[in-house]
Order: sequence, then structure tokens, then C-alpha cells
Amino acid sequence: MSERPAPGLLSAVLSKITEVATTLAGLVALIFLLLRALPGGPFDEESPLHPAVRERLQGSWDLQGHLFGQFFSYVGGLFRGDLGWSLVDAQRSVASVIAAGFRQTIWLNSLSLVFIFALGFFMALMAARRPHGWWGSSFETVSLAMVSLPSLFLGPLLVWLFAFHWDLLPAAFLDTPAHFVLPVLTLSLRPAASLARLLAVSLREAEATDYMRTARAKGLSAWHALTKHALRNSLMPVLGYAGPLIFDVLSGSFLVEVLFSVPGLGMAFVDAMGGRDYPVILGLTLFYGVCLVLISAGIDLLMKAADPRLREMP
Repeated sequence: MSERPAPGLLSAVLSKITEVATTLAGLVALIFLLLRALPGGPFDEESPLHPAVRERLQGSWDLQGHLFGQFFSYVGGLFRGDLGWSLVDAQRSVASVIAAGFRQTIWLNSLSLVFIFALGFFMALMAARRPHGWWGSSFETVSLAMVSLPSLFLGPLLVWLFAFHWDLLPAAFLDTPAHFVLPVLTLSLRPAASLARLLAVSLREAEATDYMRTARAKGLSAWHALTKHALRNSLMPVLGYAGPLIFDVLSGSFLVEVLFSVPGLGMAFVDAMGGRDYPVILGLTLFYGVCLVLISAGIDLLMKAADPRLREMP
């Protein structure tokens, strides 16, 4: 027979589902009110819309109806995957804009997150393994320098060095694996250093605990004790930092996509802002909002599954 989840964890899951549903409902209402209030949007009768766009808006949003009718039309469209139509391109729906840029954005963000965790764990483990060696003494300087480099400075610097000065890597688009190197480095180095510093502090605290002294007294090698005991008990701060880290990567990808001409969701958002394409702006805002709410809820549940003490907290 399969084990049933612990009552505390089941209660936490049900509570989180209710919280997510409430948050998403509030987000949808906020997005609708923004769309309703912004000038030049689909509810502005004086805006010079393309006739095809206006016809679709009339049918999809019930523009002649009351506010509640428009809201329920909006919600019904969301359940059908209908986020509206672009005001700039009469032939493109907001859903098609998101679908077109999603593949590039998800690849860029996924590879960046893998690299962030791989580099962050490597740096922290090496600093903890050799605290008095060359790496341990230079870890603080290197990690602090990486944390201090914003993408707005690091990206152009990497482009100048590797694309123009040394002519080693391409500087735009994501057509081949080589094209990913500079965008991923630009997006990853700063958060990887922050993660490494956080984990290094947690590992140092774990090294001074009784169970680590007991593990070494039993004859375990320093590396085995570090990776099997200290690392396992140092993961809670990392899980707690994972949410803000993912949010930082998602928001940072906007700038990186513009810098490297990546046709993803960030570039679509910037283009929509420049063209005052409100349905696209708000559709992308809603999409990112839903993703962030679900990611935050998933990480919170992982932390409560790992630490039963957190299940009693609201």
C-alpha cells in the first residue's frame, strides 16, 4: 500500500491550493481593471483601432455590455486561452505572441537556472572544503565581485570581450548552442555568486555542529562528511532563496533578451510597451504573474515537506 501524506502536509497542500486560487482570482481582477482603465486600450472608444481588431474586441469582450458582463467575458476568454488580440498587428492574438516567445525564454531561463545552481554549489563546496587554501581565501573577493556586477554592465562587457575583441562567440539570437553562452553567463553570474555566498555561510555553520564532529570521529572523510551530512542540512536556506532567485532570473531575462536580440517574452513585452499594445502588455503580465504565483507555491510546499515545523506556520 502506498503511504498517505502526513496530515500536516495534506493540510498545508489544501491551504496552499486555496491561497493560490485566491491570489490568481485577485490577479485576474487586477489585470481586467488595468485593461479597463488604461487610455488607448481596447475600452477606449476614441482609440484608432484596426476594424478587424475592433470587431474581435466587440465579440470577445462585450464592449457594449456592463462592467460585470465585460469581466465575465474576460474570465471566460481566459478559460478558453483567449487573452485578446494585439492592437498593433490585427492578425495576431496575445496567446500567439506568448506562444511564439515562450520557447526562447524557457530555454534561456532553464539553462541559466541549471548553471546558477551548478556554479553556486561548486563554489560553496570548494570554499567549505578548502577554507584555508587559495580558493577559500579568494572566494569572498571573487563572489563579491560577481555580486557587484549588474547585467547592464556585465552583458556589454562580455559582448565586447568574447564577440568583438576575441571573436569567439556570437552576440545575438539563440540559434546554436554557442549563442546561449553569453546570455546565460550574463543572466547567471550574479545570482550564482549570491547563492554560493548563502550556501557557504550555511556550510560553515554546519561544520561546527555536533553531528559533523561525530561524523569525522567515525572516520568519514572530510569530503564525504561535507557532501552527505553538512550539505543535506544546509539546503533549507537554499530552498528559501530559490523563490527570489527564480523571480530575479525571470525579471532579469527581459534586459538580457533585449541586449542579445532574443525573440522571447521579454523582447515581446518591451516591443509592446514601445507600441502601447495594452492587450499584449497585460496578457504577458498575467502570464508571468501566474507563473510566479505557482512557482512560489511549489517552493513553499517543498520547504514544508522538508521541514515539518514549517507546516504549523501560516
